[in-house]
Amino acid sequence: MSELSSHIGVISRHRPGAHEHRPGLRERKKQQTRDRIIDVALRLCDEQGFDATTVEQIADAADVSPRTVNRYFDSKEAIVIAPIEGMGQVLAEALRAQPITGDELQALLDAFLSVVNRIIEADAPVPFRWFQQMQRISRDSVAVRALSMESADTKTRAMTTVLAERLRLSEDHLTVRLIAATWHGIVRVGMECEFDDESEFPDCTTAATAQALADSVLAAFTEFRRVCCGSTVASPTSESAAAAR
Repeated sequence: MSELSSHIGVISRHRPGAHEHRPGLRERKKQQTRDRIIDVALRLCDEQGFDATTVEQIADAADVSPRTVNRYFDSKEAIVIAPIEGMGQVLAEALRAQPITGDELQALLDAFLSVVNRIIEADAPVPFRWFQQMQRISRDSVAVRALSMESADTKTRAMTTVLAERLRLSEDHLTVRLIAATWHGIVRVGMECEFDDESEFPDCTTAATAQALADSVLAAFTEFRRVCCGSTVASPTSESAAAAR
């Protein structure tokens, strides 16, 4: 299996179903331009430092004008944290596709594993290489770290919106907030147990990294159920989620 770092994956690149909207040529070109800007900006900021990288350099490497870069992104910081924004929407849509069984934590796990499985199959909505670069850049830039935290809140809101829809409750309802907070805690602990002290994804193939992430989150989920509920995790309810285990 080839590394996902050899190509740029985007949210809209998942395999469309028979009744899904297929983007037109203009829309695809705009997405490709946006992806190219993100890709070269992350590479340059990672290689030469965030402060040392200019919008002009990014534009030149992406073969666009600085004005085009500014049309797609409000700032350099916004380009660097773009992977977080994209993944949040992907996870939210994956959750929306899960069957409603009354167990929303299980649905969140299945949604997460289905996205990881797409990464393993080289159909990634966002390449893990972007996250590796983003995390290295964030460690050296206070401005990027601040915007990254703000974007993480946006990602949480996207998932919370879908949870509320599924439960037919308001987004600020106690049940919705508890489920969302519990899930994020499980993912955070799973990642902390799997990856190094600096919380950086290891330099290995993206498929191997994705599988390690899936295994660690599944282990944290199973332990949470055992400790808090006295039960073990059920099998993922979707075939794509099961394939990621």
